[in-house]
Amino acid sequence: MSKRSLVIGMGIGNLYKDVLTKLGHRVVTVDRDISKGADFDSVDKALLIHGLFDTAHICTPNFTHFEIATRVSPHSKIVFIEKPGVATSDTWTKLVTEFRQTRFIMVKNNMWRNNIAELVELASKARTVKINWIRKNCIPSPGSWFTTKKLAFGGVSRDLMPHLLSLYVAMNPDWNKEQVNSQAALMQWALKDIESTDYGVVNPNGTYDVDDVCVINFGNKWKLEANWRSMDKEDSSIEFIMEDNSVERFELGWCPEEAYESMIKDAVSNVDNYQFWLDQFDIDSWIHERIENL
Repeated sequence: MSKRSLVIGMGIGNLYKDVLTKLGHRVVTVDRDISKGADFDSVDKALLIHGLFDTAHICTPNFTHFEIATRVSPHSKIVFIEKPGVATSDTWTKLVTEFRQTRFIMVKNNMWRNNIAELVELASKARTVKINWIRKNCIPSPGSWFTTKKLAFGGVSRDLMPHLLSLYVAMNPDWNKEQVNSQAALMQWALKDIESTDYGVVNPNGTYDVDDVCVINFGNKWKLEANWRSMDKEDSSIEFIMEDNSVERFELGWCPEEAYESMIKDAVSNVDNYQFWLDQFDIDSWIHERIENL
């Protein structure tokens, strides 16, 4: 029998719908704005009709993640929550421990890229590894919930840095042993400075109180930088600087759909593997701690 999946939020949720359909899942969709093509305009209606799901995918604004997770968890074997998860590591722990019959995972699709083994090999030989996600002018909908701290919990540190941290974990076998050498999360722009963006629209009467550039350095080797608005360059890459000063460069680009497929298939096939979910909890808790303590 095919798996049944619930997708909540038809922004990036459309990508999940496509990926899950390719995997042969029966997909049920929810969005408050039914005009986006969702099957239901509320989670409760979807649960009432369909009851149980093999996977649920929460793709809604950050401040809604915890509430929706508590509603779908009794009805789902696995709950995927888009980054940045929930507000704090303590809240994540509360969620996982309260619903012990359900598996939880923060979406870390980049960890399932098909060339991870190659990146691990390069990282092991490198003197310095720089993981960059620097955009020229891509603050998401300035003035919206994206740039309102009480709703998004933070800015680029919650939007892009989780991707970089998950790549760091994937490439470094000693990820949880490295000490933070330096870190910063800064707001370089004000809403009055932003007349345009390549992502969404600007609401000049909204709120902008979040960081838009974030840097975390682990030891002397690992350097992670996320920036919504550099105004001078685009750089989504991993740079491996070798002992002889030569540089190997891997362009990240948008994460391929195959990585999402692999992540979901891996989680489903390991639904009863306790160690798999213990590992996910350790990684997800650590990422929460890193970004909430910036």
